[in-house]
Amino acid sequence: MRWNRLLQPSPVRPPCWSRNRGSASATAHVLSPCRLRCSSTLRPATIAELLRPSPQPSFPHGGTLTVNGYVRTVRKQKRIAFAAIGDGSTLQTVQAVLPPQLAEGLSTGVAVTATGKWTPSPGQGQSHELQVDQVRILGENDAPTYPIQKKYQTPEFLRTLPHLRSRLPFNALLLRLRSLVTAQVTSYFAKHDFVQCHPPIITSSDCEGAGQVFTVAPEAPSAPATPSSTQAKQQDDLFFGAPKYLTVSSQLHLEALAQSVNKVWTLSPTFRAEKSDTARHLSEFYMLEAEVAFVDNVSVIMDTVEDMLRSVASELHTSLVGQELLEARARDQDQDSASVSHATLAQRWQGLIAGSWPRITYKAAVQHLQDAVAQGKAAFEYAPGHENGLQTEHERFLAESLGNGGPVFVTDYPRNIKPFYMAPSTDATPEDSAAPTVACFDLLVPEICELVGGSMREHRLPNLLKSMDDHGLGHVTDGSTDASDGSLQCYEALPPNFSLTANMLAGAFAGVAEHSVMYPVDLLKTRMQIVNPSPSAMYSGISNAMVTISRAEGFWSLWRGLSSVVMGAGPAHAVYFASYEATKHALGGNEGESHEHHPLAAAASGAAATISSDALMNPFDVIKQRMQMHGSIYKSVPQCAREVLRTEGIGAFYVSYPTTLCMTVPFTALQFMAYESISKVMNPTGRYDPYTHCFAGGVAGGFAAGLTTPLDVIKTLLQTRGNARDVELKNVSGLLHAAKIIHQREGYRGYFRGLKPRIITTMPSTAICWSAYEMAKAFFIRRSTNSSTAI
Repeated sequence: MRWNRLLQPSPVRPPCWSRNRGSASATAHVLSPCRLRCSSTLRPATIAELLRPSPQPSFPHGGTLTVNGYVRTVRKQKRIAFAAIGDGSTLQTVQAVLPPQLAEGLSTGVAVTATGKWTPSPGQGQSHELQVDQVRILGENDAPTYPIQKKYQTPEFLRTLPHLRSRLPFNALLLRLRSLVTAQVTSYFAKHDFVQCHPPIITSSDCEGAGQVFTVAPEAPSAPATPSSTQAKQQDDLFFGAPKYLTVSSQLHLEALAQSVNKVWTLSPTFRAEKSDTARHLSEFYMLEAEVAFVDNVSVIMDTVEDMLRSVASELHTSLVGQELLEARARDQDQDSASVSHATLAQRWQGLIAGSWPRITYKAAVQHLQDAVAQGKAAFEYAPGHENGLQTEHERFLAESLGNGGPVFVTDYPRNIKPFYMAPSTDATPEDSAAPTVACFDLLVPEICELVGGSMREHRLPNLLKSMDDHGLGHVTDGSTDASDGSLQCYEALPPNFSLTANMLAGAFAGVAEHSVMYPVDLLKTRMQIVNPSPSAMYSGISNAMVTISRAEGFWSLWRGLSSVVMGAGPAHAVYFASYEATKHALGGNEGESHEHHPLAAAASGAAATISSDALMNPFDVIKQRMQMHGSIYKSVPQCAREVLRTEGIGAFYVSYPTTLCMTVPFTALQFMAYESISKVMNPTGRYDPYTHCFAGGVAGGFAAGLTTPLDVIKTLLQTRGNARDVELKNVSGLLHAAKIIHQREGYRGYFRGLKPRIITTMPSTAICWSAYEMAKAFFIRRSTNSSTAI
């Protein structure tokens, strides 16, 4: 705790004055018994203490005393001057009477220490006045430029002067009012065994869900943050490792804490990013919240709320602050005709203290409103109804007509207009999760309308999940792979702590899954694309090829060479997707909101990814296709690799690499561009959706495969030339040479041999690949988010 000394009225400290180590004295000097013996000058703690009515005055007439404060007004005449001095402890001021020469330098806002005799006042408006014989100016003030003047100041104008507006007497009164109410609330909860808690202000939860949240992020070192900052950059700069927000409610924290100590409460700042200029929608305010465990009836909570508010109102009514508030209302009523009058405010306080607080169900409240309309007693802009909830005008009418100027409880609202976590009303069976009403209440008071809201919490997990479904809220079940439910983080941009290893594992998983499942169809495509095949390897279609190969070579021959693919696909796809994510991030593919589209960035990222992955995959692809050929002489992957290396050299593994890139670069660019585009349309939120990933992956793969089939035919010719029986085919030297031979022998139709099996292979293949990759990525994101996120 730190105390600051703003003013030092007297540099001299008598021998009897003492202070504890580690603390600092306040500006008002409190009189100690020993000080009475050391000085004849009295120093009251505050002006409020000096002016407080008492049968035996603490400050005798004619005694000398010192007053500290600020000059509110000053009137200078030829032979005498008057100054009103206040210190914020009360609305009242001390009238200081002083010679004109002592009034030099005094103006509104000047901080002074005035010493003189405390004598009865001959004038009206005050019982005593201070006959000043010494004035010391502690803080000067430029009166001509001082914005606070002795006239009515609008709230809009005062908001432009946050450092000065508390100098106004009524604003100072509000500060003391808040302090008193806070003290009384704290005292009440302490007497009733509530534990005061201090939940975090920076949190990852959004309990209300109705408004926007303020995001917490460190200041950018080079340039200030702007609304158009990219999500990728935000993820890089995450201070806590996961998105965090200013709290909108401490409800979740208190619910957890109540399970430990039974009854908890807090009074903490709350933030809502709602752009509104009304008093009902504030960006920042303090909210009192409490949670009680082991309560089975909402009436118990209403009793606690009523008892607490009555206690605070009773103390306020008898306090100096309360009396001054009533006086201020009476005095300022003419200046603000729309404000609450003195009589109305007094009546409301009396209603809080001694009046009855009606309790009425929501159904009865709506009927009361409808009857008032039918009888001509009220007219509303919005017609009251059971489905639409209570509008502000409805709440105001209920408080005034049913509460007689005091509070009124409205209970048992329809469950469809209240949050999912509220428990059914007490008249519902315990198993009835679809009860028409919930055990809740709103406390309505005049003018303010809803002052308190509360409810019973649904604690049964099946009912809670059912209620979430009924309210259209997703939840994570045991079999769910949704990594983003309950999170504001967009799925498309990887979290900053998503490691390269995790991304490569996700890619490897996708590659192995894709090639293992689709390998037999890929074998059929390879057989059908071979130029000048042997008579026994000529097929009329996909089904004919499958039946013929199964009969002649055995069913398991459809998987010959699979181990080569598994060995190569894992590392290749790991590099493939890791390169894709890194390149997309670097090119700005994750920029903006989840619905924003960057097709060129996706295409370029896919092209860059395939260049690196094909360098790893091409040798395994050569071995795979050699073993897929009809009449292949190779018995195993190692044998095939050794024979090709011995007879054709290492170049044989990369002779088709340029052609492969000529095919895979446009194929991948087209596929990724189509995948990202379809995903944006089907899943604009950008969150994990297995159906979208599967469908978009399949359609994008088929689209890209159809357009790049000619290049795939050329690549197959180059990769299988070593086993060709035709001399011209065996000596084919490159991309253009292979394309020329195909055109000479079969015309343009030759470029589209195997089109159907290629599309049939690619569509499910890419659907499996994208589904497996996104599922694995979601798994790792969920693990990384759970490890870095706290309530």
